[in-house]
Amino acid sequence: MTHEEHHAAKTLGIGKAIAVLTSGGDAQGMNAAVRAVVRVGIFTGARVFFVHEGYQGLVDGGDNIKEATWESVSMMLQLLSSLKIHGQKFNMQYLVKALPRC
Repeated sequence: MTHEEHHAAKTLGIGKAIAVLTSGGDAQGMNAAVRAVVRVGIFTGARVFFVHEGYQGLVDGGDNIKEATWESVSMMLQLLSSLKIHGQKFNMQYLVKALPRC
């Protein structure tokens, strides 16, 4: 990637917003997908938001919608892998609740 292409990629999301919410079921690879959406969104200049409480949180708004940061997903894969190793069952609804309400 050239310097110009790198700069262009970093500005693609300026003025745009992305909402991240899940429907709550277990799905292999969703942890990495949520983290990737947040990080690519932030990298490209978009504002990224977590929607707590699924679709109801999107409808209700207020404290259910919080802006995501790079740090809010920095330990996501390690934390959730650790929970799986120790046999604790969780789903994406738990994941979204566990993310910080910045």
